Amino acid sequence: MQMFYGNYDAKKKTSTVTFPKTEPVRIAGEPMIVRGLFHTLSGDPAAPNFVLLTYAVPASDERYYCHACAPTIGMAVFSQKGAGWTMTASNGAVTDAGGFGEPPKDVGLVEIGINHQAVRIIEVDEGGETTGVLLILVPWNGTVNLALERIVADDDAGMCGTPDDLPCYANHRTVAFLRSEKTEYFDLELSLSGTDLSEGKHSNHARVVLGNEELRLENGKYVQISRQGDLTYVDRVVAGREGLK
Repeated sequence: MQMFYGNYDAKKKTSTVTFPKTEPVRIAGEPMIVRGLFHTLSGDPAAPNFVLLTYAVPASDERYYCHACAPTIGMAVFSQKGAGWTMTASNGAVTDAGGFGEPPKDVGLVEIGINHQAVRIIEVDEGGETTGVLLILVPWNGTVNLALERIVADDDAGMCGTPDDLPCYANHRTVAFLRSEKTEYFDLELSLSGTDLSEGKHSNHARVVLGNEELRLENGKYVQISRQGDLTYVDRVVAGREGLK
């Protein structure tokens, strides 16, 4: 944390930071309290990397408690050099994720290529409708990119089941990295299945949805190389943001 943010309170286990207004985050221009979210070793055991994920919330507002009150997620990667460590990639404001002042809980490391790892986050937004969003954070050229943001689950289990409700539906996407010894980075496959709300005059019925999308890592971002089948109604709402075609 000291290397990442330039300050660290060992007693409180926090750092402080102020993000410039040029950063694509919800809170900029005011002091933030930063805490550790996730850490692990990765890579070659003989020369490991240390991956650190953090989250930041406003220092002046203990009532940062609303549905849209998402902490700012930061990430740094450190490489072992002799007896010490060197920070090789960092970004204190990769994206905002979570809600009610709390960060996502489903965080882990994923292999995205030969000797390449990234952080995978599943952000779950619960209510009458429950939506799961996949975030992949990739170290790239000294920084860390939000390389992918995709909806991978959606259902209305919390608000269906009676004659006055919308029909029940549930869909999800399986996530698979297509391993290859011929390329440095693996392609990513997202396979959609389940049910979704029908559109138009049949919107009071659920419909079966099936689809497949393949993406490739280019310049630190996953870009779509092919897609077949359906999109869900939630996909269509955010199609522009997520680059869906």
